Amino acid sequence: MKKFAKLCTAILVLFAVLTVSALAAKVLHSGTCGGEGDGSNLTWTLDDEGTLRIDGNGRMKDYNWDGSPWYNYRSSIKSVVIGEGVTSIGGSAFYGCSSLTSVIIPSSVTSIGRSAFSGCSSLTSATIPSSVTSIGDFAFYNCSSLTSVTIPEGVTSIGPCAFYNCSSLTAVTIPLSMRYIDYEAFCRCSSLISVTISEGMWKIGSDAFRYCSSLTSVTIPESVTSIGQGAFSNCSSLTSVTIP
Repeated sequence: MKKFAKLCTAILVLFAVLTVSALAAKVLHSGTCGGEGDGSNLTWTLDDEGTLRIDGNGRMKDYNWDGSPWYNYRSSIKSVVIGEGVTSIGGSAFYGCSSLTSVIIPSSVTSIGRSAFSGCSSLTSATIPSSVTSIGDFAFYNCSSLTSVTIPEGVTSIGPCAFYNCSSLTAVTIPLSMRYIDYEAFCRCSSLISVTISEGMWKIGSDAFRYCSSLTSVTIPESVTSIGQGAFSNCSSLTSVTIP
């Protein structure tokens, strides 16, 4: 009976191990994506559940729009997990990942590169950590499902067209650290209802909020000294503007 009990226990343990193994995500593709030395400072894996993981220490490499090592698998990427230790999100890193719905950005990241999430049309929200100081040109360009974004205190610059055509975005708060909103930064954000611009801003770039057709009111703080050409052009619902 004791031998039989031990045998049953062994079978159960083996079954549990096999079950866990069967349920575990299988890595389909992998490689390096670092921006330092030979690039081995960062590694990446893509599993059969559509999770792209990036781990290591230091900068990510900047890519052209079709140059990331996972570009050919972009349609299967559903989530991105960036490990603590990664200090930048490279240019065009996730360009055209149209199935991407969520991204985890750690507090070690200080910059988001040009076109990093451009064309991620299924991305619904992005929480940018307070460690980030700059958001590059076209960073979230055409992220048409993006409904909310938190721009943390510490960000000093938002590049041109950073949130261009984020047509589901409804509200934006610009932090005290921000000094300048570049041209077309929020152009064609047609669902944007409210914009809170904090004291400290000194310039609103040309066409910054052009075609924000749902925008109803804007309060511009005392610190602003310049509003660019076409900054609020075609804001057809705008009924009041307070200019200091």
